[in-house]
Amino acid sequence: MGCRPRPDDRPLRVSAALNFRHASVDGRLGFWTAALVREFLLTHAPRALSIDARDAAVLPDSLRVLIDYLHETGLADPGGDPRSDIDAAITESLPEFASAMADPRNFGLAKYWAMTAISNGVDAGDAGAMNDFIEQVQAGRVEYDPELLTHISTRHAIDGGGGQQRAVAQLPVLLPDEAALALAAERSPIVVQLRALAEWVGDGRALTATGNLRLADARTLVRLLDTGDDVDPVVGDQVFRTRSSADLPRLTRLLELAKKIRVLRVVKGKLVRVAKAAPLLRDASALWTAAFDVWPELDLLSVTHGWAFAHTRMLDEILDELLPDLLNTLYGLPTAMPVVHLTEGAWAACTEIFVLDDPRTSEQLRVGVITDVRRLLDELAELGAVSFTRGRPDPMFHADLEQADDAPSLPPESLARLRAAVAPGVDSVELVALTPLATRAVMAGLRRDGRYAPLVGELADAEPAQLLGMLAEHYSAETAEVEIAGWLAAHGGSSAGTELLLDGVRDCPFRGRAAAMLEVLADSVPDRSAFLNGLRGDRWLGPLAVQLLLAADEITHAELSDEEGVRGMAEQFIQVLEGHGPEAAAGSLAELPAGQAREIAAALRDSGHPDQVGLGELDAAFAPLLVPRRGVSRNRSRTGRGGGARPKRR
Repeated sequence: MGCRPRPDDRPLRVSAALNFRHASVDGRLGFWTAALVREFLLTHAPRALSIDARDAAVLPDSLRVLIDYLHETGLADPGGDPRSDIDAAITESLPEFASAMADPRNFGLAKYWAMTAISNGVDAGDAGAMNDFIEQVQAGRVEYDPELLTHISTRHAIDGGGGQQRAVAQLPVLLPDEAALALAAERSPIVVQLRALAEWVGDGRALTATGNLRLADARTLVRLLDTGDDVDPVVGDQVFRTRSSADLPRLTRLLELAKKIRVLRVVKGKLVRVAKAAPLLRDASALWTAAFDVWPELDLLSVTHGWAFAHTRMLDEILDELLPDLLNTLYGLPTAMPVVHLTEGAWAACTEIFVLDDPRTSEQLRVGVITDVRRLLDELAELGAVSFTRGRPDPMFHADLEQADDAPSLPPESLARLRAAVAPGVDSVELVALTPLATRAVMAGLRRDGRYAPLVGELADAEPAQLLGMLAEHYSAETAEVEIAGWLAAHGGSSAGTELLLDGVRDCPFRGRAAAMLEVLADSVPDRSAFLNGLRGDRWLGPLAVQLLLAADEITHAELSDEEGVRGMAEQFIQVLEGHGPEAAAGSLAELPAGQAREIAAALRDSGHPDQVGLGELDAAFAPLLVPRRGVSRNRSRTGRGGGARPKRR
């Protein structure tokens, strides 16, 4: 302990790997898998890194050093692959890596011109030289391969240069156990309907020449499956006879869903069951998830079946983006959300895309869009994806609106309507929340997209330092407490497990991170103050515990011994040094008289703080401040040795 390891003595090559992860969808520097290793070495590096053959040759080993460093310091994300799998992936990539780096067809657009400049003797790191080079290119005085450039430019236009947009971080979610989720799936209407439909189809049902169900069969299914379709609707005194099963939208959509998830298919004019779907029909959880995943692909607003209102056509045009946003908005919330938040958000999305000049028409469209969104939510409820309640909204929804004026995400009129709808004292507001089944399905989709979507309970096998580090970075106090309780139960109970976690804090070479880890652990115990006070005598943890107690006003500086006080001061300086650099650490001493600054520096040096590396770095940061100031500089002879005059002190 006290050693602050370094990942590599070749920082540019290590930084390339860190930049690759930083620019990813989730941005987790410590998260690595075998697939990410292959992507970095065989796609990203050939496309983006303008390095010579010598630097390229050592890139895989530099990545290996980084991975080892992350694991040895507890910075590796526990959700990544084991170190042995990553190491094997690096080794397996070596034969392809050299050829991938050498093939100019793999270059990105920026790298192509950088490498072309280098081949023409231009220093690619010199901005002025590169500007001159680009002028030469534009003037037609530089030879290049137009076919190769077209290939690279086309790929760049298609994939945007391979870059990814950082996604919003998701809150950890807590789910019921698998048995409870399976029971919920068994009881969901969509699973019941799909199973009954497959059973009814049996060995096959004949379709009409146009590929629809026969009307008599459709009438039977509407009753059997309770689809809610209105067969032969009555309007006033007139009965409108249904002439085709295609006129029954809910039954039509259910049939389309069954075909999309490959439960049913059409063969030679007959609707038949897919034999390979038998395991899916037996597994209620898998069947529900399959239905949920393809549900957005259905004709949800019935626009393609004929005439539709203008507001419905508007919403249908943006539904492929709006619907995932709606589900992601509900995902991870600790409490149900007012429905009006979602409807106003949908309307705001429409106003950003469509030109709406007439205020009277705009209001009609707004009411229509809200009606359509509410209809979509009703269908999500029938699917078993959301649930509705009524009650007083959580105060956080009103608090967020009060802060929205600083950075408004909605038009002023939308904010005004929302504030009125969820104002304090409003007791009967329609609220909506994702069901556990939908939460699990959305989480799986986020993860397929490379997003970080943590699940409470999945860190039970993490190393102590990994556990506390992840909780400090990503978890709320409530979910962290649940996660720690589960981890302790899996590691010998509270007493033995807590000591393991404290060892994880002791092993952390970064004092700022160690402080955050200890705070997470302290917040999870019944008596935080007693827990931290019990650690004040611990050589490694004592200064951290003192800082946390002082910050929470649970002790005062007057209660500290002289030794605790000076070690606590050293702790503060070291954390400032880690987080903000030498200049920030030395800044507070710079304003003090020289004698007082030297006394403080000496006290910190002799404080007995356990982080000897940190104290040494503080000494180096303070050194320029502690050198006696000179009134005149020494005279220098031509040999470089000092002259005879003594410097004057100020």
